[in-house]
Amino acid sequence: MLPNREIERKFLVLDETWRAQVVGEPVVMRAGYVSRRKEASIRVRFEGEAAVLTLKGQAIDAEGRERPEFNIPIPADQGAAILYSGMVDGGVIRKTRYTVQVGASLFEVDEFEHPRPGLVLAEIELPTADADFERPDWLGEEITADSRYSNAVIAGEA
Repeated sequence: MLPNREIERKFLVLDETWRAQVVGEPVVMRAGYVSRRKEASIRVRFEGEAAVLTLKGQAIDAEGRERPEFNIPIPADQGAAILYSGMVDGGVIRKTRYTVQVGASLFEVDEFEHPRPGLVLAEIELPTADADFERPDWLGEEITADSRYSNAVIAGEA
């Protein structure tokens, strides 16, 4: 098992009923990729005013659920310089993230503003790749392994 790993599943969202289960305040996010290679990506993301440099490796399981991930906080001025000085490969994604409580599980629901306005995706981070979780009625098709919905691919459209 990798010490720095992400185990995540991603889904399309079918309707707006998830909004009734939002907890906390939404967070406006902006992200751009310095590298969007399949083997490894490097992203700068703002979560509100906080900037984070993220390195993500290639999936290590057939379903695309588990991969190495390193998140490194960086100064906001450096994050902004990277995002807006022509260093990103593609454009900058803009979305709003909501935390949604479903039973004992927390989903992150992202509403995209740019470049795919109207796209709404839900993600859940899990302790193991095969962990059980409650599936709400608003959760649609699983797209974890569908690269068309990866943020790195979406950034290429921005």
